[in-house]
Amino acid sequence: MASAADITLYKGPVGCLSHRCPLCPSRSAASSHLLRCAGCRAFSYCGREHQVADRPQHKSACTKIKKARAKLDREDHEVRNATPDFMTPANAFETHVGNFWGILNTRDYMRARFRLAQQLLLLGTLDGVSEGLEHLRDTLRLCRGDNMGVRYIMPATMLRLDLDQECYDFIKWWATCDPDGTYNWGDMTLPYLDIHGADVLEDPSFLLSEYSELNFLVALLILKLKLLVDIRNLKITRKIFARRHLPVELRDQIEQNVVRSPLSAKFQKEPSASPIRIETKLLNHIRKIGAALTKINHKFMFSLFEPEEAVCYNPGPYSRGSWEEMALAMQYSYAAWWETEGVLDLLNDARACAARDSEPEIEDWMNNEKARKGRTAAELLADLSVNRIWGYLDYAVENASYLGPWSERPSERRTRENREYWAKAVAEEAESDDEAWGDDVD
Repeated sequence: MASAADITLYKGPVGCLSHRCPLCPSRSAASSHLLRCAGCRAFSYCGREHQVADRPQHKSACTKIKKARAKLDREDHEVRNATPDFMTPANAFETHVGNFWGILNTRDYMRARFRLAQQLLLLGTLDGVSEGLEHLRDTLRLCRGDNMGVRYIMPATMLRLDLDQECYDFIKWWATCDPDGTYNWGDMTLPYLDIHGADVLEDPSFLLSEYSELNFLVALLILKLKLLVDIRNLKITRKIFARRHLPVELRDQIEQNVVRSPLSAKFQKEPSASPIRIETKLLNHIRKIGAALTKINHKFMFSLFEPEEAVCYNPGPYSRGSWEEMALAMQYSYAAWWETEGVLDLLNDARACAARDSEPEIEDWMNNEKARKGRTAAELLADLSVNRIWGYLDYAVENASYLGPWSERPSERRTRENREYWAKAVAEEAESDDEAWGDDVD
């Protein structure tokens, strides 16, 4: 989707997408009175001066989107004004909605619309991502069977727009709609995307099979982590509230501003013990999803921490579990990872905790050539830290809710305790060996 020079397309401002000028340094510059670019109609500026200044950076994307819009208009005209024959309807928009891909003369239109959606999503603006999602939604309306794989892009795109409930409902419908393979995609009378308001805190087992879709697992993982970060923010806020008296109205207003997901609003109404229970449930779900994701494509988590190669790759056909499958999933989801504040920080801290606890094992690993596979000690430690990340997520969550000195963070205390236990076990084993040798001599 992007060239090597375009890695920054996936790394825009962290946080909610909003109408803002790209050259203004803070969200305070956001305004409903921005000037929209007349070319792409998806980029906005605070004024003419910044629009002119940003022109060298914006020109390439703007030109691509203008060309994509023009191409779509031409293909739209061709479908609506086709010369009818035994294979081609006069206007498929009137007669074949839901089955577009089965009509050959609609395929160029569908491809053109898909390309426009991709270009808009890469802009990373609220207007671009919103319009891109609408194109994807309508593509599914026109072709229920989704021959182009639009459904794999949509969940992460919904998360970028904080359409979290819609994202969860979408994933659950696709994961459960055809359990026995008998759903008739050509029958427009059958229920379609009809799950609404599903419980996002329910067990994710409906998605955890050996044939699970990687893109759905990734999106569900982001969503659960997003909620976990919101719980963390609520816990910290309430710890601070406990130290000072504030009016209830002000407390409520502050709590509303420390959470990102619309689904987290109900957490604020719960008593203090409830967020802790929800946090425990989310941690269990995330571990399950993480384990399933690793089983389906173990390359994904390694690439998540160094995504440059994957997001710049131009994948062709791929097989399940392949590097190419991972690269495509990374391109579809990395902007959502990046924009969801706190999620990557949580994973990076979990990885650091895993690395700290794994350091004592590296010497033994280095002595095992078969296990080492030519890797250096640093490479081994990096690999171990990723492989063990889900077992240390609770360490990172405890750290994130801690307000004391760095040296006394929960993970630091646990690491000291683990090392003391390890040293004691080694000493006892050595003492036991010495006693055994003494018995042999006697």
